[in-house]
Amino acid sequence: MVGKERALETCEVAISACGGDAAEAVLILETDSLTRFANSEIHQNTTIRDATLFVRAVLGTRAGWASTNQITHGAVQEAARRAVEMAGVQPETPYAPGLADPAEYEEADGYDERTAAFTPAERAQAVSRIIRQADAHGLNASGSLRTRVTEVAVANSRGVRAWARGTDASLITVVMTGFESDAGSGYAEAASRRVGDLDFEAMGATAVRKCLATRRPQDVEPGEYVVVMEPSAVAAAMQMLAYMGMNGISFIEGRSYASGRLGTKVTSEMVTIADDWRDPDTSPLPFDFEGVPRQRVTLIEQGIASGMIYDRAAAARANTKSTGHAVPGGGMPGGYPLHLVMNAGDSSVEEMVAATERGIYITRFNYANPVHPMKTIFTGMTKDGTFMIEDGKIGRPLRNLRFTDSILDGLFASITDVSRDTGLLPTGNGLSIYRAPAIRARLQVTGSTV
Repeated sequence: MVGKERALETCEVAISACGGDAAEAVLILETDSLTRFANSEIHQNTTIRDATLFVRAVLGTRAGWASTNQITHGAVQEAARRAVEMAGVQPETPYAPGLADPAEYEEADGYDERTAAFTPAERAQAVSRIIRQADAHGLNASGSLRTRVTEVAVANSRGVRAWARGTDASLITVVMTGFESDAGSGYAEAASRRVGDLDFEAMGATAVRKCLATRRPQDVEPGEYVVVMEPSAVAAAMQMLAYMGMNGISFIEGRSYASGRLGTKVTSEMVTIADDWRDPDTSPLPFDFEGVPRQRVTLIEQGIASGMIYDRAAAARANTKSTGHAVPGGGMPGGYPLHLVMNAGDSSVEEMVAATERGIYITRFNYANPVHPMKTIFTGMTKDGTFMIEDGKIGRPLRNLRFTDSILDGLFASITDVSRDTGLLPTGNGLSIYRAPAIRARLQVTGSTV
């Protein structure tokens, strides 16, 4: 941690080094602590401190980006020089919005002292609880426990000065009987900005239970099935939907699921999805990487496509205002949702299973990839806890299944039940945690995998 004063000073050095031209600087500082384990042994227990400075120089309607992983005075100045140089060779950009104006930001408490101070020994002890549970049954445990501290500073030549800090913690574990074709495997994951929210014992027990229950899996014929999906699988579908069209550029260019469909029904009325940075457990960040106050945006409300997120460039093209969703370094033009939340319902997972005469229980998705963004078609596999549901009970284990379906027009359109409990799931980005419920819906299964 360098603190607010030094972080903003670093940004100001970059802005000054751009000369009299308009400039913006974004500094992201991370202390990333990671404990990995495999075959029931810890093999990595490290902490990496990293800094990334993004500098944007603006010459009229032309903009150039440069970045550096060093925050020495000389390195910062050199990054600024390269940004100006890059801006000089760029073409004129229509709808160039310029830089953001100064603004007031809401208070956000995304920092947890215990998470920031969580030691390598404490991480090892937490992981050991899972390993001991696996060992007691002759199983192998693998996975990772991560704690992270993030600082973000944004400044520009128009007077924007914004700084925030946050923490996050996540655990992912897979428990296996072995690597043979009839081996069992069980999965558990969770995330929070507070490491104290993670119940390591319970997660280990869940992974062990599923592993024992998935031994000697069977095939199932292809087709459309009623599915009960845990929050991990639902969050994966939400993340895929975000990549496939929850931003202003894809919407404007007609590549988003919402292009031409705002105000129309796109899913079951039981689906409400918002990007809500105020959710107290999802690493709240009150501004984006242009220094614009971050807004809560309802993207789908009771099945109706109701909103879109924008950075300043996309907002200028759409003749609207930025929703405060710019990402750093010019990546993901149009913006990206960091705090997706799907509303809870009034069912339990047990009730969903009991209501299913014949279907499939899914723990998580793996290797999910987009096929057709506008139609929100994606494909992937189920993994580490897939079961047949028969006569309202979870029964025989199934081999990993390949699926291909539309998220909106297929999976989410067919939702009949949403759980009252939700899970917080990691996304791989330290600034991003999603909240998702379990659901009961329908999914196209194309066959078993090895």
